[in-house]
Amino acid sequence: MAPAAPVVLALGDDLLREVFVRLPTPADLICATAACKPFLRAARSTPFLRRFRRHHPSACPRLLGCLLLLPNPNRPSRRKLHLLPLSPPSSSSSAAAAASGGGGDFALSFLPGGGGGVAWEFLDCRNGRFLLKNKGSLEFAVADPLSRRCVSLPAAPAGRIVGYGLFADYGDSSEFRVVCLSRDAASGELRALFLSSGELSWADVAGVAFQTDLAAGSRSMQANRSLYWRLDGGDRMVAFSTASMEFSLLDLPPDLRELSFDTVHRREEEEDANVLHLLTMSGFRIEVWAGMADGDGGMAWRRVEKSVRFHKVMTEMANPSVQLYQHGLDVVRVAAGVVFLRQWNHLFSIDLETMKLKVLPSKDCEAGLMYPYTIAWPPSFLNPAGQGA
Repeated sequence: MAPAAPVVLALGDDLLREVFVRLPTPADLICATAACKPFLRAARSTPFLRRFRRHHPSACPRLLGCLLLLPNPNRPSRRKLHLLPLSPPSSSSSAAAAASGGGGDFALSFLPGGGGGVAWEFLDCRNGRFLLKNKGSLEFAVADPLSRRCVSLPAAPAGRIVGYGLFADYGDSSEFRVVCLSRDAASGELRALFLSSGELSWADVAGVAFQTDLAAGSRSMQANRSLYWRLDGGDRMVAFSTASMEFSLLDLPPDLRELSFDTVHRREEEEDANVLHLLTMSGFRIEVWAGMADGDGGMAWRRVEKSVRFHKVMTEMANPSVQLYQHGLDVVRVAAGVVFLRQWNHLFSIDLETMKLKVLPSKDCEAGLMYPYTIAWPPSFLNPAGQGA
């Protein structure tokens, strides 16, 4: 009888992938890849894994819900993490079930030094990973609460750190990059301290001379392989490109200077690295703005999309007595095609493809910070890079 290995090799990777993409769940794919090395090699193709996720949207969810960082009334300096699911997890979604059913460790008890997240400051969240800073040693960590894994990072070089950002690919790899914005004490120049999962050491890679501080509470936004932070005054933001390792200052359209917004990641077939898309809520309508460099060092902006008005349905879903106009709407963040909105003590989500609106039940959300929680796809053991949290 002929050995099985030559038969498998004769099938070829393309034919194996046609079989694998028809498997019903990610768990079945994982079992198949454990059978032999040719199966694992075929399944580790990044284009194939993207295709598998597109064919199994319910079994391979990108967005699990909204992560709430709630204050501890007894110890104000310590915050508690709570994942608010966007919808009940399906039985075929192992990641969603793990997050809501106790498989994930959102108490962060696996962090170095033990004691959960007590000694750690929460800085950013993206693609299933948390960026944390140890309050004592000033060391950093990138943690994945679903896999309960953590990558320890050294403390950043001395300096006045004014901003943080975690850059992670949109589910295409397990690599990550961390950026710290630091003010140079002598010149006042803003410096970028950069660390990658491949190097795990800090490098001072770029600087830009301006005195404006980041806006209060400004969080990093990600698009076009860059991180963005809004500046004080609301009329500009600073961008750092992880590709060119350069800073740039971008003027914002006047219509957005008094509004909250987030960058929008377009689908691959629509993405243009030269166009930056921003999403905001104006007059209870979603607006999308597109900006391009105008050749004179500025940005030319135009509004490209405008949705129906959501005021009436928001009032009915939240509470008919709530006066939404008195409190306004803040765009929390856009993730995996869903925009999260916060109004006073209510949290809404709108699917940008269907324009379906949900109100998410939550207590005391007006006192907490919120981060949409997307998970990494593919899993790290199927990922060709095989690195990171």
